[in-house]
Amino acid sequence: MHGQWTHAKRIWQGRGSAWCKVDFLARSQARLSIGREQLSNFALGQFSAPAGARAMCTRGLPSSRIAVVDISPLLNGDTQGSLIAAQNLSAAFADTGFAVATGTNVPAERISTLRTLATAFFLQSQEVKTAVNQGASKGYGQSPYCCMEENGAQLLGDFSRPNDAVESLTFRTLGTENAREQLPQSPLGLADAILAFNNDLEDLRRALERACELGIGLQPGFLTQKCHAGQESLRLAHYPSIDEPLEGQMRYGAHVDSYGLTVLNLDPANPGGLQVQIDDEWIDIPFFEDSFVLNVGALLSRWTNGFWKAAVHRVLCKPGARLSIVSGAVKPGDNEMIEVFGPCAAASPGQQTPPPIRASDFYAERMSLHRPSYLSESGAAGQDAADLQKLQQDIRSYRI
Repeated sequence: MHGQWTHAKRIWQGRGSAWCKVDFLARSQARLSIGREQLSNFALGQFSAPAGARAMCTRGLPSSRIAVVDISPLLNGDTQGSLIAAQNLSAAFADTGFAVATGTNVPAERISTLRTLATAFFLQSQEVKTAVNQGASKGYGQSPYCCMEENGAQLLGDFSRPNDAVESLTFRTLGTENAREQLPQSPLGLADAILAFNNDLEDLRRALERACELGIGLQPGFLTQKCHAGQESLRLAHYPSIDEPLEGQMRYGAHVDSYGLTVLNLDPANPGGLQVQIDDEWIDIPFFEDSFVLNVGALLSRWTNGFWKAAVHRVLCKPGARLSIVSGAVKPGDNEMIEVFGPCAAASPGQQTPPPIRASDFYAERMSLHRPSYLSESGAAGQDAADLQKLQQDIRSYRI
């Protein structure tokens, strides 16, 4: 394994907590059919609470604003508790773009089994791992297995960084027969573990759709109609232990995610390194056993007219290998037109509402940004400084 990564490092060179647990009690019995100004007031905690309501915040280290939200009421049919959980999530997404979700009902043994088998996959030879691409290794978004073929910083228009220190195995639209046929045959049991874990996430995904509807005042079922079952991907990201990373290299460079909500399970054996940028300060994301980290992607932020933040985050190079299990929720179908919805439609003074865009077009551009070859693929490699600067601005504002 060390030899593989020594060789990989040469390829790179050639390519030139804190936590704050928030349990807000109900602030309103009614659905939140409210305008943008009211939504902002809610995010800032300016709605009056009923008698006895209180907010509880416990801090392990100073400066943390990462909310830890118990979402079990959304999964067990507790109407009042669902509203509270939805409000807590919405406030977190408006404040930092991140939350840690507990009470997800995803079986711990299912996660453990997938993690063990996925780790075994990445410990195999490069030849065996690449075989899952069925002879066509085309890079991120086009082949399941990628080794040092991602550059997260490009998602913010930064084309100066080394490739990220990560290898990954990604399967998209696992609800389709084609995706299931691509699942790895080695180690034995990994394909079944991927499907079982993805199936377990379906209830969580539907619950998060309902939470978003409640939290931002959408009609019930609005997102369920837009976000079709089977659209989400499952990504296994293996970060090897590298003693001497390249200058400026990250396990994953500073970026914003692309889609709806990212649903991330951190490695309990080595959870450190994930940080979110808040007010120009890098804050560690806290780890809780059996929890999932949720964060807002560029499309969902665009859909809410920026009310929910797609926060900049990164993964630092730290000692020891690490395996992250990454999926998502609230991802619209490819043919859906994404335009700012109801409560978020009113733009703030000086703010330009983003124009409608087809989801598949947005996905394709964002996916290609991961690839180190993006500038040449897009025809932008020969642009002058002014054109490149405009491209970077467009990327950072999610216009492409």
